[in-house]
Amino acid sequence: MNTGNHSYSERIQGTNAGEELFEAYCESKGFHLTRLGFDEHKANIPNFFRLNPYIRNIPDYVINTNNGTFVVNVKGTDNFKQSEYKLLPEFGEWFSSKKAPLIYAFCFRGSERPILVYPEKIIRLYEEAKIDQSWSDGVIYRCLNLRSQKHGDQNVKQENYSDGL
Repeated sequence: MNTGNHSYSERIQGTNAGEELFEAYCESKGFHLTRLGFDEHKANIPNFFRLNPYIRNIPDYVINTNNGTFVVNVKGTDNFKQSEYKLLPEFGEWFSSKKAPLIYAFCFRGSERPILVYPEKIIRLYEEAKIDQSWSDGVIYRCLNLRSQKHGDQNVKQENYSDGL
């Protein structure tokens, strides 16, 4: 099984467990789910790394729930790339709106539901992590340690984790 400790080329050889878990969660809740971004496992793009970072980071899904519409980036690990961290403020401007906020869904095997985090909280967690690590391909990341934190049943708020999907 590929994990967040593998390079990109290693990760695309397996399945995208995070997205599979997210899709199953949405289906179990009856949410309307639409694929928005790229699926590197089903439609790999040669030389993907050459594309503009905004194109490479198009969110994965748009979902509609009883609580609203959300633009969702799915992560199967709590290792967060430095390059994506640096772009988070712009992602909020580009991909988020008041009626359809951008949210990250961290989906781990063995968890009942995704851990939902707004970009502002990811920035704080990234900065608190402080320890840069790198994969064999040189990509720098930090572990957000989401699995070791308590998330509770909180409403969708910009400053909190969310359970509001």
